[in-house]
Amino acid sequence: MMWVFLRAIALHLQICWQLVLGKTFMWGSIAAGWGIPAVALTIALVFSGVSFRFGDTCHINHKNSLASFWIPLLVFAAVTVIIQFATFGYCIKVYLASLQDDSTTTNSSGLPSYTNSIRGTISPRQAYRRVRRVLELQWRGITIVLIIIADVIFFAVVFVFLDDIETNLVKDPTKGEKWILCLIDTQGDKNQCLSLAKSLVVNEATVMAVLLLLSVRFHFVQEIRIIC
Repeated sequence: MMWVFLRAIALHLQICWQLVLGKTFMWGSIAAGWGIPAVALTIALVFSGVSFRFGDTCHINHKNSLASFWIPLLVFAAVTVIIQFATFGYCIKVYLASLQDDSTTTNSSGLPSYTNSIRGTISPRQAYRRVRRVLELQWRGITIVLIIIADVIFFAVVFVFLDDIETNLVKDPTKGEKWILCLIDTQGDKNQCLSLAKSLVVNEATVMAVLLLLSVRFHFVQEIRIIC
């Protein structure tokens, strides 16, 4: 999520503020991309801890996980969404302005080689050419950013629901009474009692979708690091 957040900021600075990002931004992004998650992981381990909750897969515990893990994660996702759609809004604005621009400038549509902002010194048509050029170069990064944002929000919400259901069952075991009695009556044959368990868990299709997206997300994270 941190790499996606940094990628969205980079794209926003290039498109909306006409900045060419140099080594300072690159090293700052590397430090933030590794440093902030390291701090977040430390906080999560200290205040929540982890355990093998999904077979041989280690996952964060429910205790204090909202404050130490899920809320910060969703905050970064929300800010990334806002930045990304602000960038899209600017692109639309520039495009509409270019339609009303009657100038016949023949300036190059390539990216400038200087590092200062040129906002306000070019015509709407020139701005549109530059934005289009950046989008042509960065379309893969934009697509990956949107996919990972949707993925993160989806699995975060599902896991929070899973944690809440588990916690509620621990606090009030009577909610699973019918399931337990059915297991006793059928001598532990869970297949005969699955209909009674549906109300106690998130449905199987949703959980499988989350696990599938998690496995695919590692590939996208590697792509976004390469692009950054």
